[in-house]
Amino acid sequence: MSTKTYNPVQSNYKFIDLIEHIHQQTGPVTATQISRALGMPHATVMSHLITAVERKWIKQTGDLYEPGLRIVGMYSAYKMGLQGKIDTLQSELKTLEA
Repeated sequence: MSTKTYNPVQSNYKFIDLIEHIHQQTGPVTATQISRALGMPHATVMSHLITAVERKWIKQTGDLYEPGLRIVGMYSAYKMGLQGKIDTLQSELKTLEA
C-alpha cells in the first residue's frame, strides 16, 4: 500500500483567512481594509470576496462586507446534528440505568 502526500492549496488559506477576518470584525469592512489587514493584494481580496458573496458566506452592502447567512445556517445544522447525537446517547444511558 503506497502513501501519497498531498500539498495544501495556498489560495484556500487566503480564502479562509479572509472569511475569518471578516467574522472577527465588529462591523462591516471594505475590501481595502481587508487587503491592508491581511497583507493581500486588493485584486486577490476582490476575487475571493466575489466568490464568498455568490455563495452567501459574505454579505455585501455597497462597498462594505460582513458575515453572510450561510455560516449561520451551517453552524445551526451542525448544532442540530450534535443535539440529535446527545439525545440518542441520553436515551441509551437511561436504558442502561433501568
